[in-house]
Amino acid sequence: MKIVIAGSSGFIGSYLTSHFESQGHDLVHLSRHPDKPNARFWNPDKKEIDPQALQGADVVINLSGESILGRWTPKKMEQIQSSRLASTRFLCETILSLPSQPKLYIGASAIGIYGDRPQEILDEQSPLGQGFLAEVCKQWEAIPATLVARGIRVAFTRFGIVLGKGGALKQMEKGFNIGMGGALGNGEQIMSWIAVDDICRIMDHIISHPELSGPINCVSPETVSNLTFTQTLGRVLNRPTMVNVPKFALTMLFGQGADVFLSSLNIKPSRLLTSGFTFQYPDLEEALKKYIKG
Repeated sequence: MKIVIAGSSGFIGSYLTSHFESQGHDLVHLSRHPDKPNARFWNPDKKEIDPQALQGADVVINLSGESILGRWTPKKMEQIQSSRLASTRFLCETILSLPSQPKLYIGASAIGIYGDRPQEILDEQSPLGQGFLAEVCKQWEAIPATLVARGIRVAFTRFGIVLGKGGALKQMEKGFNIGMGGALGNGEQIMSWIAVDDICRIMDHIISHPELSGPINCVSPETVSNLTFTQTLGRVLNRPTMVNVPKFALTMLFGQGADVFLSSLNIKPSRLLTSGFTFQYPDLEEALKKYIKG
């Protein structure tokens, strides 16, 4: 199977690359630096792409986008939005220009589309939320409607907090290792998380289940409070968790980006479970042990 990945050099993309390579798939990486193995040039900002990049593709996976971690200056927020929307528009335009289109397009999205909903249990049928990330995700998911109109199956993987070697977990470990591990804000906010290895298996599941399209929540069935997450991570790292980080400190450090840490989202992966997907790492402590001690 020929699988094209945009954003393969990122955290999730690197895991997916290893996963698909181990299965013997023909991988093509869309890259601004096409000197890498199996890479084809593209520059979505300038609408430039190697015309052979998508020819004969069975599946296109779009993971492109500026990281949401860091201080949200006006420039950062513009990059978060434009990097997702511009690359997705160009990728969809390119797909539609092909003489033969891929069967499946999988676009990254995020559970931030549900906003901040501390009192609700949410799944794919729930109304969407409000706020900067929610609006970006709504626009992000709307663009591939042009592909659906052509009969291409389109799925949106709404990622929760992704745990693996690197990524957000690496940043969390740094705080614990200098004695600054603690709950964020009041610690009551619900965290919906997923092991990156389960994301790889979810991609396989989506590819092999043609009935799956539209939004798919990519989170573990087990959600935890930020306090429970912190205590579990501290136990695995054998580090103290006594120093809480107050809301005002997070706001000073990250501006509006503090919402990433303070929003409460109790998300359920209803469509995955209904379609028969089984999580390999549904337990938080086991997932943390794998990526910290494994």
